[in-house]
Amino acid sequence: MISLTTMTMQLIDNEPDGIRICRVEGESLVTVVVPREKLAEARHLPELPFRGVYYLLDEDHGVLSRVYAGQTTQGLGRLEAHKAKKEFWNKAVMFLDDDNNIDRDVLDSLEAKAIDYVRKHGSYETDNSATPSPRLSPYKEERVEELHASILFRMRALGYDLDRVEAMPTTGSTLFYTKKNGVRASGRYDKDTGRFTVLAGSMVELSRPVLKNQGAIAVRRQLFGEASDCMELADDVEFASPSAAAVFVLGGSQNGWTEWVNDAGQTLDYVYRGEN
Repeated sequence: MISLTTMTMQLIDNEPDGIRICRVEGESLVTVVVPREKLAEARHLPELPFRGVYYLLDEDHGVLSRVYAGQTTQGLGRLEAHKAKKEFWNKAVMFLDDDNNIDRDVLDSLEAKAIDYVRKHGSYETDNSATPSPRLSPYKEERVEELHASILFRMRALGYDLDRVEAMPTTGSTLFYTKKNGVRASGRYDKDTGRFTVLAGSMVELSRPVLKNQGAIAVRRQLFGEASDCMELADDVEFASPSAAAVFVLGGSQNGWTEWVNDAGQTLDYVYRGEN
């Protein structure tokens, strides 16, 4: 038997890549997708709920390089603080409902579940360093599970799959570099695919472990085994995103869009996204 789910989508100002409002038939949860540069316009959207969870995404061609999960009781207003304090994100996805449908206990537990999920799934980095441990009545657990399942479904339907692990299958023309902590590496970005290639001869800082990026960890192990020194890359290696490439080279947690710069000192973000 075929199972159908009906999702409606409103495109604000008829822009497919602009602000979008999504609803699923039979559910009260409202999904709002807000590009960072459209935040001022989004504040004027009428009649949106104020309570729910959200994700800040560093997203390019459907590839998630970095994800942050949180909760809000201010609706879209919560994004203002993040615009000032968090530079990495270019898109926000919010899941909002009324207070009577998401009470405080459910909200706290839903946020904890969202944070725990992004810390354990996918090949992206996350700014969530710890998972909260709120108390929840057993009678409300089913509600939290239902909401989280709906959120994951909607994220996939919108093209932001939080479970997606990027393989490392090339290339652009302009060279970009990083010299952080004395580690010198170079690479090229392909704007058509969103992928970044680290070039042979680049140094890889193996003494600093990767905090979270399964793809970068796997390639490090494949190429260098258990080495813990600064090693030179013998061949070009392609990554799903600039951030994954920066993490591979430098270890830790990196924002590739600001870490890679060209000969003029311009960041990858400045060159391809037009932001300073």
